[in-house]
Amino acid sequence: MRYNKPPLTFPQQVQLLVDRGLTIPDIKLAQHVLEHINYYRLSAYFIPFQTVKDIFDDGTTLEDILHLYEFDRRLRSLLIEGLARIEVSSKTQIAQFLAMNYGAFCYRESKYFSFTRHITHVQWFSKVQETIKHSHETFKRHFFVKYDEETDLPIWMAIELISFGQVSQLYNGMKKQDKQDIARGYFKIDQRLMSSWLHTIVYIRNLCAHHSRIWNRELAVRPLMNNKDSDWKEINRSHIFGIFLLIKKMMHFQDKWDEWSGKLLSLLGEFPEVHVEPMGFPEKWREILFEK
Repeated sequence: MRYNKPPLTFPQQVQLLVDRGLTIPDIKLAQHVLEHINYYRLSAYFIPFQTVKDIFDDGTTLEDILHLYEFDRRLRSLLIEGLARIEVSSKTQIAQFLAMNYGAFCYRESKYFSFTRHITHVQWFSKVQETIKHSHETFKRHFFVKYDEETDLPIWMAIELISFGQVSQLYNGMKKQDKQDIARGYFKIDQRLMSSWLHTIVYIRNLCAHHSRIWNRELAVRPLMNNKDSDWKEINRSHIFGIFLLIKKMMHFQDKWDEWSGKLLSLLGEFPEVHVEPMGFPEKWREILFEK
């Protein structure tokens, strides 16, 4: 089957919404919205307002849809803020462990790692070198000017320039006991969970960075659950609530979690009409997130 739908002008897109039953009091405003938000992107937020596909429920307005869109935008920003704290602390712990145990330039030596067949140490290190090469950070330039016989940065500098995806691969490529020492020593979780959670964080950050929908999304990369932790008992790993719980478990300082979770609660309070069930919220979500 070939795709044969013709492209629509912005006025035609507005008319299509009207024809499908959407209430639009201000046609010019609607056209302005569609000039700045791709119709296809916006259509993901039509779902809760259509009992019948492509037909809007009576009384649905463009404002209703934009309200849900705005909630999702702010949720992405909040997730980036929370995940950034975990990224920084993870980078710090990994770099410190490797430096103290194997030296400043250990990350270029395959003997300290156990990379799998999915990516070899040689492949990983080559990509890391390429990433660092294209960085314009001042501290990188100063280091190589001062230490002109060196070809690589110390691990504690390098880790600040590489992507979090490369950091996740680095952790996953470490020897099992080394991974366990970091995971249990700082984050109080098993190394299998940390490997999985870092991988999931990379995926969620990429979604947020590309402005992808978070509300009502079924996650393609799902975190492992801690079966020994009762908080995970009723969690659906396919939806975003599991990521909120992951942030709680990995955000090391209670005051930082209290601050971040307070912002989440405030956001939900600002948008009471947004249903939380499509995000995988269990019945007792307040107790899971906010009880110490």
